[in-house]
Amino acid sequence: MKLSVTFFLLAIGMFAQESRINTNLRKKIEDYNTSFAASFINGKTEDLLKAYTDESILMPEHSRQRIGKKEIVDFYKQWKTQAVITSYQKEIVDLQDFGNYILEIGTFNEDLNVKEQKPYSYSGKYMVLWKKSSMTIASEIWGSNTYFDDKLIPEIDDSAVSPTQEDTASDKLTLEVKERNNKIKEMVQKRLGEEHAKMFLPNAMYLTYYTPILSGEKEITPYFAEHEKPGTLVIEEISIKTSGIIFAQKAIVEFGFYSVEWKDGDSKGNVKGKSMNVWQKNDSGELMLFRQMVNHD
Repeated sequence: MKLSVTFFLLAIGMFAQESRINTNLRKKIEDYNTSFAASFINGKTEDLLKAYTDESILMPEHSRQRIGKKEIVDFYKQWKTQAVITSYQKEIVDLQDFGNYILEIGTFNEDLNVKEQKPYSYSGKYMVLWKKSSMTIASEIWGSNTYFDDKLIPEIDDSAVSPTQEDTASDKLTLEVKERNNKIKEMVQKRLGEEHAKMFLPNAMYLTYYTPILSGEKEITPYFAEHEKPGTLVIEEISIKTSGIIFAQKAIVEFGFYSVEWKDGDSKGNVKGKSMNVWQKNDSGELMLFRQMVNHD
């Protein structure tokens, strides 16, 4: 994950913003998704792990970030112990070639029944970062398209999961990413939604909690204008931190985690979550969000 001299020289110029995937690589991903679905419904838990490594990062919705096969297999064992899964499908929406990595974005639908409750159709979107040389999963995150009751999906015990640690690297590009996050933190706290939306490239995709995929500035700008508009809601404290960075050949992929203390009249609370953020440079050499996905712990 460390910055190389070659990457640094490449990073001086603008990152490519559109990259097509050849049909062979797309077919490999589609075949994996089909195989995963079959194993998820009927197979052994171990069959689900063939694309994960000891460095893979899993970011499940309503659960904490997990790193490596040991923590990932524990998640799936808990899920399959509690839920009867009757169907599972993925559909690819977008593929981006970052040179040495591929980013897959799509939608999923899982029909399941937890603890003999009524059947529930868990539908949402996902993001997977593939390491191209080995076609293994570097990171994965998903989340629902709508708000839902936690009781409808398995209750995951995270007590044995290692706490997420902040990345301490101090190279130029890592510091630039962290400075952009500080800018986002300031805009969220000041309720400057339209300014926040300007952090995204015009052809960006934003995958946030309880919302379908938002594509392009025509969908992203109205979302932030409404979600972060001035009003009675006050952000009393906010933390946005980086847990790791992968320097791909055509993008910077950041893994983040956040905590937000909010108050609205007599109501208050704390929200924690995580994100996968794909940064690319615009014509002015400024880091902008090209793809981002966020979910709550």
